[in-house]
Amino acid sequence: MKKLAIPLLLLLVGVALTAFSFISGGSTSGELDVEIVKTSTIMPAAHNVYANPDALNGKYFLFKTKITNNTNIALEDVTVRYRIPGYIDWTELDVIGEMYQGQTASVLCYPKFKEDIAEKTAESTEKAEIEISWDGAEEDDIVEEDFSFRISNRNEYMFTNIPSEEIAGWGDVYNNDALLACFVTPNDPIVKYYTQNIQEKILKGEAAGVTKDPKEAVRFLAGIYQATMQSGMVYSGTKGIPESLQDVSQLSQHNRLPREVITGNTGLCLELSLLYASVLSNAGLDPIIFLVPGHAYPGFKLNGQFYALEATGIGGEGLGGSMSVEQAFEKGMKQLGEFMQYAQQGDPRYTLVDIHAVNLDGATPMNLKDDDFLRKKVDDIVANWSSKLNMSNNAIAQNSGGGNASNNSTNSGGSASSGLSFSIPRGWQTYQYPYPDLPILTAQVVSPSQEVVVSVFDVQTSSAQVALQTVATGLSYYGSELQYQINGNQIVGQTYSQNGTLNWVGKTVRGPNGMRFVAVGSYDYLYNQNSSVINQIFKSIR
Repeated sequence: MKKLAIPLLLLLVGVALTAFSFISGGSTSGELDVEIVKTSTIMPAAHNVYANPDALNGKYFLFKTKITNNTNIALEDVTVRYRIPGYIDWTELDVIGEMYQGQTASVLCYPKFKEDIAEKTAESTEKAEIEISWDGAEEDDIVEEDFSFRISNRNEYMFTNIPSEEIAGWGDVYNNDALLACFVTPNDPIVKYYTQNIQEKILKGEAAGVTKDPKEAVRFLAGIYQATMQSGMVYSGTKGIPESLQDVSQLSQHNRLPREVITGNTGLCLELSLLYASVLSNAGLDPIIFLVPGHAYPGFKLNGQFYALEATGIGGEGLGGSMSVEQAFEKGMKQLGEFMQYAQQGDPRYTLVDIHAVNLDGATPMNLKDDDFLRKKVDDIVANWSSKLNMSNNAIAQNSGGGNASNNSTNSGGSASSGLSFSIPRGWQTYQYPYPDLPILTAQVVSPSQEVVVSVFDVQTSSAQVALQTVATGLSYYGSELQYQINGNQIVGQTYSQNGTLNWVGKTVRGPNGMRFVAVGSYDYLYNQNSSVINQIFKSIR
């Protein structure tokens, strides 16, 4: 019996120890290793982005917790939760069903702040508290972490969230450019009221976004400029956009919101661009903000074409007077031509923010409340607008290269429309605005054999080089590539497309409303046999 009792005793002890290990949840040697990657600053204007893991590929989060199980047992239902005292109560982020020994998992925090954070007008330092627990964990086992971060005021825009010492190029400087869309507030009741007044008082009740007519869209853009001019709005300086990679002092900017630019009657270049984008969006147009070293300016895109205006032409702070609406539009289109040239060359200093595109990607604007006091200020501003509309914005619209329909007629000889003209052989067909999506192509004249074509382009610029660059940009949307050489006002070039190579010759001339470019040519395999008529038309261009 004694021989049998000893093994039985050992067996019972083993069973008891095993049972105890299950009841106690396991004794862990080693530890749970936790690494936290945090965001240094939250911008209230972008709080909807921080709350959305699908926005902008999820790049904007408050923190990322990397957890490694360095204990000697598997952990069940590892739970991560957090809170931000005064803003967000304890919130569960994730439950990891099982973590084996040596396993690593990452949990990201996309904080859902209340809407009233958009009313925050002063920055503050806050604390995020994190707890990590698991089934059977004793109170002493629970991992507790915390870190401090900054919540800026709603007006602060940070050009980048990359530390200045780590910035390696312009892509880093403009790292946050999509977040500019959060400052574009088309649904702000004050912006909507201001837009309504522009439509009623400046444009006499017409809205450009309804018909999608380029002429009316440009007229609406000019109407915004006219409203700021009649308000006596002042461009309040040239600082703001970084001019160089070393300009780390300007990697954030206090942005007046569009409602504040309207009622304060002043704005920097970026602030004016945000105002224009808000009004254009409210009218149903697709706003664009163009960013270049040291400057920003607004525009829109329509039917595959871009348009721009120099909003700072209103002047101020000793800038030497104001531009007329025609001059502001001409300068904007000239800058646009230069922008396209540098952007196509891959220069990272030239970038644009397509507001509606990034809205769809999750960069949505803050919600702002109505304000009777600000509405009254808008009323006071509108009261100062001249009752007589300066019709110069109509002149711009008529020469913007826009058009809705493709009209055609058969010619019995004569000349093209005003500006640079040429002799049209008898029996050739003329098509007005043959491609509505390419409004700068105002006319095409085609021979009866369809072998020779004359194209007329009208571009709002005073530079032949910019005009050709704009034409090249427009044609690129149709899969065509333009190559050319300029000699004075004469141009020789080729257009490459899937249909073949078009050889052509042309001329440019500056008119009262921009640059007109006329080219005549034929496909390379037909050029020699049609060279006589091509030269005849080329020589007739005046």
